[in-house]
Amino acid sequence: MKLWKHNGADISAVDISPMGKAKAVQRGYFEAMAYSDPAAESVGTRVRRARKRAGITQTELARRIGRTQSWVSGVENDSIPLDSIALINTLAHALRMHPNELTARPYRGDNPSEDRGHSAIPEIRRQLERYDLDPEWEGTVRPLADLHAAIEHARWLRREARYAELADELPSLLSELQAATHLYEGPDRDAAFGLLAFAYRAADAVTYNLGYADLSVITANRVRWAGERAGDFYNEAIFAYIRSRNLWASTSWNDAMTVLDTACASIESEYAAGTPEALAVWGGLQLRAAITAARKNDADEAWSRHRFAAEAVRRLGQRQRTNYYELSTNQTNIDIHGVAIAVELGDGPQAVQRAQTVRLPKHLQSGRAGYHHLDYARGLLWCGKRDAAVIELERAEKIAPMLIRNHPMAQQAVRTLLDLERYSYRERIRRLGVRMHIL
Repeated sequence: MKLWKHNGADISAVDISPMGKAKAVQRGYFEAMAYSDPAAESVGTRVRRARKRAGITQTELARRIGRTQSWVSGVENDSIPLDSIALINTLAHALRMHPNELTARPYRGDNPSEDRGHSAIPEIRRQLERYDLDPEWEGTVRPLADLHAAIEHARWLRREARYAELADELPSLLSELQAATHLYEGPDRDAAFGLLAFAYRAADAVTYNLGYADLSVITANRVRWAGERAGDFYNEAIFAYIRSRNLWASTSWNDAMTVLDTACASIESEYAAGTPEALAVWGGLQLRAAITAARKNDADEAWSRHRFAAEAVRRLGQRQRTNYYELSTNQTNIDIHGVAIAVELGDGPQAVQRAQTVRLPKHLQSGRAGYHHLDYARGLLWCGKRDAAVIELERAEKIAPMLIRNHPMAQQAVRTLLDLERYSYRERIRRLGVRMHIL
């Protein structure tokens, strides 16, 4: 028999039949039942529960994060939103928990259609765990040309943030590529490992963006393992690019910068010589360093790294049209990151000002566009421009629905707009809240 708490009293043997639920709502019990499910709790409730579990006071938690006791109280009663990733990560670190515990990620769907992508995670996990074992592929391994075409399709799904479709395809693709690395020899075997390395990067995109932090750490190491066997000179730099992002969760900003700077140093000669791959990788590393510095709240360093990346793009010139290593080292991404840096620094006016000058190409990949419109929406929200923020959130979700519905900052923005709803956008934001399972 389950026990529930309502106004401090135990409630036992709750009837969960439709009639029972109706009675519970009338008596005020159904709301109490929600607290048994962490995903149904407010962020403030999860913070309060974690703080009490840690055995510390609001004053002690405030001391750990450099805030006031009244600020912690505001967070716990949900009057102050946790509206930045850096803030969530810092608070989670102080509470000795993973950020996903505060944001209740991953956000699972309520039916098979809405749960696509998430439901494929167990099989993706199994394939990641058996990476160095004998292959289990029972069919005929396709020729390398066909496998390359399959990877190109996976690249497209990744760029378009179509994570449900990509997740469905990955288990069999990983299994077949693993078999290919055992079947082929010499240069063909190296090529098969190169394809496998990208398949692992595709798995990383799925696991990271859907909220499976433990798997995104594993996929980073699998990318490194396969890239080494492919003989890819830039493999370590790509690994650093992914690894630094995983260090953000523990607020290891300095460690992330060290990883990125070490990677830049390893390709410095090629960068100086103007090798296009080196210019693209260097630029990608600097953009990641810029976001890292912004989350560390080091504005000077963030904008300095942004300028370094812009210089790499300038040197690439027309060659920036080639998407080396899927890093999107081009002028559009420089402009998009300018908005993202301002958002990470909590500078809403600058984010809005920069966003108003960004001109997105017609065929910009959906993942990049979705992130940009989300950042623009957050900047607008901080500036009090709620109607415009709703428009940008709607655009972001339309372009990259699975990315946005699974992003904690999109969830927080929608919750804030619901709390501050006005007639002009009331129904639109409610519909968005329903699609994101907030309502």
